[in-house]
Amino acid sequence: MKIKWIGKYNGNNLPTADVEAGAKSLPEVTAKSVFMLIPILLIFALFVYCKGVYLGGVSFSRPAWMTGIVIGLLFFPVHEFLHAICFPAGSQVFMFYTRQGLGITCTTPMTRNRYIFVNLFPSMILGGISLILFLVIPCTYAFTSTVLCVFSLLHLGGGYADYLNIIHLLKLPKNTDIQISGAKIYWRQCNK
Repeated sequence: MKIKWIGKYNGNNLPTADVEAGAKSLPEVTAKSVFMLIPILLIFALFVYCKGVYLGGVSFSRPAWMTGIVIGLLFFPVHEFLHAICFPAGSQVFMFYTRQGLGITCTTPMTRNRYIFVNLFPSMILGGISLILFLVIPCTYAFTSTVLCVFSLLHLGGGYADYLNIIHLLKLPKNTDIQISGAKIYWRQCNK
């Protein structure tokens, strides 16, 4: 895998690929996809509630909230790198930024299931593991617990566009190939 930095996404500077005739595009992820944060926040609130009621309580501190936010933001390049390592071996991966944050793309074709994994992996590793640690660390360690809570929230919530892609991908047949070209994600059913 090689990562190439392309700078700011300006609407037409993402790499393109020759997409097979007959390939269809997935719906685009737009600003409206931010509504995916609502169920994420509700599920997250349920975990915090469960820890507060059933797992010994919750204790937060303001300095720890700020520390969690800073550490979480500093880990967003790691989040994108985790996406990158999931693409097929030998792929060239392109990293860019927008007003919403960092992004990554790759024009190498892959299976539907692999692309689901590409979208899910960073949230599982950074968000999921830190959420589990938040749940098991006693509330007497308020600083650590708070940092993990905020870190988890940022990385589970930061993947909202990935989750929307996954919802669209799950509607496709299992024997589907995916290819990204420019700002669009294309799919075609294979005869395997």
